[in-house]
Amino acid sequence: MIWQKGTRCGTIVVSAIAIVSFAGELACADFDVNTPRGQETVSHTSPNGTVELAIRSAPFPGHPEIYSQKDIDKEKELAGIDFYNGKTKDGLDIVLIPKTYSTSPGINIHTVNLPAGASHLGYAQSHTGKSHSGDDKVIAKYKQTIPTHFTYSPSILGYYHLSRFLNTGHVEPAIVRTMDAAAHKPLADLGKAKAIGSNNRQQWAELRALDDSRSNPALYTKDGKQLYGVLQANPTGEESYPHLSDLQGAGAFAASAGFGKVANSAPLRLNCKDDSGRLIQAAVQQIVQIKDLSDMVLMDFIMSQADRFSGNMHSEKIYVWLDNGALKTKAKKSDLAKAAEQSQEIPSDAVVINRMIMKDNDAGLVSGNSARSYHLLDRVSHMDPKTYNRLLDLQKELQKPEVAQWYQTELLFTPGNFNTLKSNVDEVVRILSARKDKSLFLDASLTSALGVEEGTQ
Repeated sequence: MIWQKGTRCGTIVVSAIAIVSFAGELACADFDVNTPRGQETVSHTSPNGTVELAIRSAPFPGHPEIYSQKDIDKEKELAGIDFYNGKTKDGLDIVLIPKTYSTSPGINIHTVNLPAGASHLGYAQSHTGKSHSGDDKVIAKYKQTIPTHFTYSPSILGYYHLSRFLNTGHVEPAIVRTMDAAAHKPLADLGKAKAIGSNNRQQWAELRALDDSRSNPALYTKDGKQLYGVLQANPTGEESYPHLSDLQGAGAFAASAGFGKVANSAPLRLNCKDDSGRLIQAAVQQIVQIKDLSDMVLMDFIMSQADRFSGNMHSEKIYVWLDNGALKTKAKKSDLAKAAEQSQEIPSDAVVINRMIMKDNDAGLVSGNSARSYHLLDRVSHMDPKTYNRLLDLQKELQKPEVAQWYQTELLFTPGNFNTLKSNVDEVVRILSARKDKSLFLDASLTSALGVEEGTQ
């Protein structure tokens, strides 16, 4: 049997065999709250007295250097979020609101100034839509696995740590988080009642029913008291990637002008500076986009991503400039007042470009692999040399037993998940290494094109 899964901007053809395979794989999952894991665990107590866990996964074995201080700080901030009585350092209230406006259900973590006497649930009931006031910000998202709908929380963790090892992708930090199932029920009820569209409503209904039985090991702890999933920071200043986010399906992406530049068989020979030494915005944007897209195809192939090309392509505005022979970048503030203030501090010769953000990474390792099915990696003709070399390092690391164990204990992979990832990396290396210096050029690097070093940010 074959049917179609509705997405934000199109459909994915899904087979019954894939559904059964995914369900069978998840049946092997098991989360015991008493199993030692993580480099740091912060406990939170729900209104029912259940002790919830916020777990910062241990770093990739032997490579703590791949995580920046900003990553560490953001992980700690995520771990410190109290779902029920939490406040930010600025005194704003933490409010959980079900995400009702896209296919898969999850919980948005908002920061708001609750009116006197207002309850958290009462506020949530009137603020489930996608739009909200400027004083209401989504700082993180909580997602658990949905066994039959291609939402898989270990995939989110996998993308975060893969992005750090490859040093690319711009994926926000994520941690393991449990949540009292009894406390989740009223939010699931609200999600079901307020869902926009039949797909979202169906999945909220399924999740609410699962909250009653609490027997599925893919999303409930071994004792049946809690859900477990992933809490991930929400990027600021994100927007849909111009033009690319409107493409419906991998076929449309493969035929797009943007991917056409990635697949162009001629070496990149872009002049990124004018005669006065100032950066040329169009050339800088082209190189950065080629790198972003080739890295995205690489990561999606490794993670067997099934749902990238249904509106799941995002970007942020960044400033780029040269400073004493070093390349500098800085994300542009999204708040208008802060952006105006920031612009006074940025050099006048800086250019503004779009840089990809990889979010909505929850459909990896579950069914299908769009990058493989559409032979996207075979057509990539330009890649960052550092990304390529890090890929070779990753292949070596995946041979180590302690790395396999780390994926399973810290990132919640099943043995089958790890074998898929490892096999994908081997296949990627085989495809790319056979084409290197023939139809694959390691020239998608702005620093190389400019002949400069990358400066500290």
